[in-house]
Amino acid sequence: MKGPPPSLRYIQKFTLHFSHAKPGLPLWHRSYSSSSSSNDGPSHPSFEAIRAEMLGRPAQLSWDVMSPTNSTLLSIALADFIPKSCQAPAYQAGARGIEQVDAGHVLPQGHHLVYFPLQKTASELCPDGTDPLHSPGGPFERRMWAGGSIEFNDDFRLDSSSVVCRERVDEVAIKGPEGQEKIFVDVLREYMRKQEFESSDPRDLPMSKGIRERRGLVFMRGVSKEQARENLANAAKGRGRIVKAPNSPDFSVTLTPTPTLLFHYSALTFNAHLIHLDPEFCREVEGHRNLLFHGPLSLTLMLSVLRSRLDPDEKIQKIDYRNLAPLYVKEPLRVCARFVGDEDIPAGRKARRWETWVEDQHGGLSVRGTAISLRSSRQ
Repeated sequence: MKGPPPSLRYIQKFTLHFSHAKPGLPLWHRSYSSSSSSNDGPSHPSFEAIRAEMLGRPAQLSWDVMSPTNSTLLSIALADFIPKSCQAPAYQAGARGIEQVDAGHVLPQGHHLVYFPLQKTASELCPDGTDPLHSPGGPFERRMWAGGSIEFNDDFRLDSSSVVCRERVDEVAIKGPEGQEKIFVDVLREYMRKQEFESSDPRDLPMSKGIRERRGLVFMRGVSKEQARENLANAAKGRGRIVKAPNSPDFSVTLTPTPTLLFHYSALTFNAHLIHLDPEFCREVEGHRNLLFHGPLSLTLMLSVLRSRLDPDEKIQKIDYRNLAPLYVKEPLRVCARFVGDEDIPAGRKARRWETWVEDQHGGLSVRGTAISLRSSRQ
């Protein structure tokens, strides 16, 4: 059998250490450490063994109710940062309080991200506050949101109905030279109503109703204090190479995120990742110059801006995006949208293609995406 490529051989030195796991935690709540001892023999798992273990982790179910609470609080959190045209329809219509949102209102696209929170105690989280389900373990201790995609196959309504998110690790890959490897974890999340879940077969993929989302996470090695200081010095200099969008936007929104906005979004998503909450952790442990802007918050803003460009009978059907460079608190950013062209599809519907992206304070691309919107009427 063909062995792993050279870039993976270092991973074969990893040794599983179950002794670090706290009692009662899932089996995958572990760490990996490197060992140069030649006496450890073939017991060291290869990357393929790590990949197999991660892919073998059981799917997780998170239940929630489509209460107007979460969506309304997100609208309130964003109200001072985006124009009225980009706000949720209920908020635009004057529903400033949770009790004012009618049960017939559709969940705005992107607002599902503040539902289905992680249901783990503080002691069950990774040291940086993240979900151990997604983590390959140490030394890959730094997690970043790399991108993803969402398919909106059906609408949820804010009617307090029971809904469920089925989540699993769908793919694991490693990239990079020896000593600088990064582990990429593809997480599949499927959101559906209770009755659809109860009548579905878990093996039925892809799901035809609800929302289907892929999240790409990248795990990098932890850094020493010296490396963190070096990273911080480099971050203070700004991006070495700025890549700009090839086209000008049709519409854009500029805002400056505040610590309050980041806190509100962390609270709404029950996200304890310290890179969004603790400036000292950012600088001294990971080498970032300040709090990092949330990857899913960038996605929420792109969807909000795109939604403002659509016709009344039109909605976003799919979005794909990649996070290219970090965004920071207290630094201006610009969310952009550009219409690309029309496309005819069956059943008399019209599809429109869009480009969407987020620029940092220097105009460099930080997030880049494409989207497709659908409308029922013929043009």
